[in-house]
Amino acid sequence: MKFNFEQVRERIKSINWESTGKDKPSYSILVTEFIRRGNLFLDFNSKDDNRRAVFNAAEIINFNIPFHVKEECSGLVNGNVDWVTEYLCTFYLEWAYVVDKQVPIALQFHDLYDPIIKLFERGGRISYHHNELVCGEQAWPRNLGAISRELPSQDIRNEVLDALDAESKEL
Repeated sequence: MKFNFEQVRERIKSINWESTGKDKPSYSILVTEFIRRGNLFLDFNSKDDNRRAVFNAAEIINFNIPFHVKEECSGLVNGNVDWVTEYLCTFYLEWAYVVDKQVPIALQFHDLYDPIIKLFERGGRISYHHNELVCGEQAWPRNLGAISRELPSQDIRNEVLDALDAESKEL
C-alpha cells in the first residue's frame, strides 16, 4: 500500500519553489503548529527537551526506510532549495512511507509534517540563523522543547489561513 506516499510525493512535486511570498500572518501559525505537533510526537517518544525543528520522525521511531525509498525521496526534492527545506521534505516523504506501512505511532501522528509543507506550498520558507528557526520576520528558539505543548491546536485549513492573510492586508 503506497496511497499516502503517492499523495505526498505529488504534493511535494507540485510546490512552486520559485514562488516565495512576503511574510504573512499565516506563516507564523503554520510554523508554530508544526513545532507544537513535533513536541507532542517527541513527548510520546522521548522526554528529552533538547529538540530541533528539523527531525526525522522515521529515524526517531527506529523505522528502517528501504534504500530504494530513501533514494526516491531524496530525488524528488528540488535541488534549488536550502538544506532545511530539503531535509523536511525528505523526512515528510519518508514519514508517509511509514504511515502506509500502518505503523501505529505513524498513524497517530500522520499529519506531523503537514503544517510545514503547507507553509512551503503557500510560499513561506524557513531557515536557521543564530540558533533560531526563522520564517519571515518571526523567529523561534532553536531548542523547541521550550515551546509549550499546551498551545491549542491551530486550524490550518487554507480558507482560515487565507482569511487571516487577507485581514492583515486590510490593516
